[in-house]
Amino acid sequence: MLLAFVLLGACDLFTSPSTSPTDSATDDACPPEEVGEGGIDGRVIDPDGDPLNDILVIITAARFQGETRTGEDGVFSAPGVSGQFEISTTDIDHRPAIRRVTVPCGELLEVELVLTPVEG
Repeated sequence: MLLAFVLLGACDLFTSPSTSPTDSATDDACPPEEVGEGGIDGRVIDPDGDPLNDILVIITAARFQGETRTGEDGVFSAPGVSGQFEISTTDIDHRPAIRRVTVPCGELLEVELVLTPVEG
């Protein structure tokens, strides 16, 4: 889902409690050399386009779950994954965002999530 943002470097490590990051989230396994080249690079911003720091990003699939946090530049990363995923955010000051994406074998998918502040 090449969504309107320039590829930025990862600022946090992606962890996966249920499987290694090089595993495919689908039953159609990719060769390891292809999976390693792909993944998800994302950025979380506010409606004005400003990056949001320390947002919890949860990435799930049928056989996979991992989480990471954004850095000061709003960037998160899930390297070495392919398949269908749901990306969601959790933050006390912002409404959750949920995006469903498909990462083809060996491709890097760039995702931008815009979070709306909670009115209070």
